[in-house]
Amino acid sequence: MTNELQQASSTWRVTPDMMCILDRQGCFVAVNPAWEPTLGWTRDEMLGQPYIDFLHPDDVEPSIQAFEVVKTGKPVLRFENRYRHRNGDYRWFSWVAVPEGGRFYCTVRDVTEDKDRIELIKQKDAEAELRELFLAVLGHDLRNPLAAIEAGTRLIERKADDGKVLQIARQMQGSAARMTELIDNLMDLARDRLGSGIAIEREATSSLPDNLALVIDEIRLTTDEFDIRSKIDIQGEVVCDASRVAQLLSNLLANAITHGDPASPVDVQAAHADGRLTISVTNGGAPIPETTMKQLFQPFFRGSVRDSRHGLGLGLYIAHKIATAHEGTLDVTSANGETCFRLDIPA
Repeated sequence: MTNELQQASSTWRVTPDMMCILDRQGCFVAVNPAWEPTLGWTRDEMLGQPYIDFLHPDDVEPSIQAFEVVKTGKPVLRFENRYRHRNGDYRWFSWVAVPEGGRFYCTVRDVTEDKDRIELIKQKDAEAELRELFLAVLGHDLRNPLAAIEAGTRLIERKADDGKVLQIARQMQGSAARMTELIDNLMDLARDRLGSGIAIEREATSSLPDNLALVIDEIRLTTDEFDIRSKIDIQGEVVCDASRVAQLLSNLLANAITHGDPASPVDVQAAHADGRLTISVTNGGAPIPETTMKQLFQPFFRGSVRDSRHGLGLGLYIAHKIATAHEGTLDVTSANGETCFRLDIPA
C-alpha cells in the first residue's frame, strides 16, 4: 500500500495534466504542480479560492450547473470552460470530475490549442468558400457581359462602312480580348492557390497549328507597333492541351509586346519533332536584369513596364504553370539585346 501511495503521489507531481480536489463549496482544496505553468497562478494563490473566481464570465452559469450535477453523486465527463490566466488571457479546459466522500477529484486537460486548431480550420473553410465565390463571379458574372461586348463589336465590324468606326470596333475587340485574358489568368491563379493546380487535358490533336496562328493573329490586331513574325512547323498530331498551349503563347506574346523594343520584330517559332513540342518567343530590347530573372515566374511580378495598364503580372506565372503541368519546362535567356522564352514539353 505504501508503494502504491508513493506512485500516486509521483503521478500527482509529474503529470503535465492538471489535477485538483474541490470541496462542496467549490473551493480548491488541493492542486498539483501542473496548474502554475498552465495558468500562472501559484498553489498558494489558488488554495481556498472558489473555482468560479477564475472563470470566463460567459462560462460561470454552465459551470455552476455542471458542479450541481457532480454534487448529486454523478461524474462529469469532458466538460469544457475557460479559465483566466494570470496575464489576463483565457485557456480552454476539459474537465473530468468524480465525487468521493464529500469531495470532488478532478483531472483537467488544457485544450486551448485544439480549440485554436478547430477555429483555424473554420477560418480556412470560410476562406475557401470565399475563393469559390470569387471564381464563380469571374467565371460567370464577368464573362457574360464581356461576351456581349465581344459579340457587339463583331457585329459593328461587319456592318461598319466608316473607317473610323471600324478602327474603334477593332480596338474594343482588342480590349475585350485582353479582359478575357486577365479573367482567365485570375481564375487560374485562384485554382492554383486552392491546391488543384493548373488543370490540363492532354489529347492527340491536329488543330494546334491553327490554335497558335489564331493567337498570333489576335495579338497582331491589338498592336500596330510591333512586327510579329511566325514560323509554325508542326505536322500531324500533337499530344497536349491545345487550348492551354495557345494560352501560354498568348501570355508570352503579351509579355514580349509589353517589354520588348518596337524597333525589333517579335519572332515566334513552333516545332514538333522526336516527341517534343518547342515554342519560342523572341523580342528585342534591353536584357533582363539578373535580380529580375529570379522573380519572373512569380505571381503579380511585373518588373518595370512602360504602362501600368499592361496587366496584373500573372502572364508568365500562368505560362510557367502550364509548362509544368505538361511535365515540361519554360526557360528564358536574355543577352545582347535579345530576350527569348522557350517552351519544351513532351508531346
